[in-house]
Amino acid sequence: MRPEFCVFETDWGFVGLVGNNHRISSLILPLPEPTLVAQNINRVCEGKQMENPQLLPGLQEQVKAYFAGHRIEHWDCELNLAGCSDFTRLVLLAAALIPYGTVQTYGNLAREIGCNRGARAVGQALKRNPLPLIIPCHRVVASVGLGGFTAPGALQTKKALLELEGSLNRLKQYQQQWPSSE
Repeated sequence: MRPEFCVFETDWGFVGLVGNNHRISSLILPLPEPTLVAQNINRVCEGKQMENPQLLPGLQEQVKAYFAGHRIEHWDCELNLAGCSDFTRLVLLAAALIPYGTVQTYGNLAREIGCNRGARAVGQALKRNPLPLIIPCHRVVASVGLGGFTAPGALQTKKALLELEGSLNRLKQYQQQWPSSE
């Protein structure tokens, strides 16, 4: 089945979704122009996608609400992580459980999935996250700072997302409580 996509506007810019029916396989974080989102989608889908402005309408509304500052606890979609390795899928599914407004360290997430001393491996798996927001990799931080973020805008975007969720102000306090063995 050919992947479908849509591009829509939010308060932060234009967002793209790729998927079929209720399953989402990719989310492109806000960019200033719809053509930039379309270029990213074309790269992800290798030019084999078909436009469907009605793709995942409930999810579109939730993404708009999120960027308007509303708390979203559950996303209206099923995840399609078929292109991910088993380890990456394990990391992503664990990251998906991090609640809105909270953060987790790479090391704690690694220990949670049974991969002690696997903070770097967790970071590399999160780097391949095709579904930012839905799988909130921005909520995973280093014990001494923000860590990394590969989405457009890099750490500025990660910082803005944490600020939107109200967790940036608490980040320093949390980091003082975590062990620094990462």
